[in-house]
Amino acid sequence: MDQISAILPIKTRGRHYADNIGRCDILFSSLRHFTTPATFHRIVLVVPHEEVEEVKGYAKAWSDFPIVVIDESLHMGIFAEFSQRHQIRNWHRQQIIKLNAPEWIETEYFMVFDPDCFATHAFTAQTLVPGGRALTHRGARRLHPDIWQASARLLNVDPGLDLDGLWWTPTMLSRTLCLKLHERLAQIHGTDWRRVLLANYAVDWTEYTLYWLNACEQGLVDQYHTWAQPGQRTLHAAESVWFANEMKEWNAAQHFAEDSDGLFAVVQSNTRIPLEQVVETLSPYFPIKVQRYERHFDAALKGAELYSAIARRGLKLLNKLRGRVTA
Repeated sequence: MDQISAILPIKTRGRHYADNIGRCDILFSSLRHFTTPATFHRIVLVVPHEEVEEVKGYAKAWSDFPIVVIDESLHMGIFAEFSQRHQIRNWHRQQIIKLNAPEWIETEYFMVFDPDCFATHAFTAQTLVPGGRALTHRGARRLHPDIWQASARLLNVDPGLDLDGLWWTPTMLSRTLCLKLHERLAQIHGTDWRRVLLANYAVDWTEYTLYWLNACEQGLVDQYHTWAQPGQRTLHAAESVWFANEMKEWNAAQHFAEDSDGLFAVVQSNTRIPLEQVVETLSPYFPIKVQRYERHFDAALKGAELYSAIARRGLKLLNKLRGRVTA
């Protein structure tokens, strides 16, 4: 495997997105240090229409990589069918964009990034696709039963909570398996797979649980995915920062050490940990250059997003009581 592709949805406006350009600067700084642009056939940045020109300007700082900026509105017109405030769930829409990657990439395997990811050790395409199969990080399904059960209901399969499953971003996915998931959702529900997922905005399905459950159901996991073998690093560091109070205890030196495991880590964006603190913590381990960027803060948008979250919470509770899945 000479090259992989990658997909990275980007927003710069909203509750958790004001520093996403700075986070992308950290991500691409880590990629420059731990791999080369030649690892990637294409890196697709998918951006809301109103942010495209702005992101194209910022993306010039990453142009040593094979960057393609995609206008979300030209490919995701179906989002307009679910435009009421309580139906707009950015978390789910970004997951749909990730599953739609086969429309924009040509390689069999691609990496899914978020702006808050970064590399911690050297890697190549062969590192991530050893023996022609995607390196996969395992996690116990029972740790997050709700998302596995929600996705299982959409696919009419058993959630298999006693088994391991695919872990969170960054993750390696197969183009073929994404297409098979699209086909299966459309077959079950009788409509476009994206419409199925958008209609279930009050259900906590996730892209990875859907992808993995369908691959398991079709008996294709072992053909396209592999776990790290002895002597190989896993995809994720042993610990990432998922909550703000974890940052003080997170030992960066441990995760960048030569004898440590894991190729990538995360400082989750919704923790509101200041970007400057993340840069200060990581800069001893790879050079980081953060460009000047405009932080967008819109109080009205923040209020609308909070209203949306509260409204969906009520709908989610109601649907849980009804055991409802929307076709």
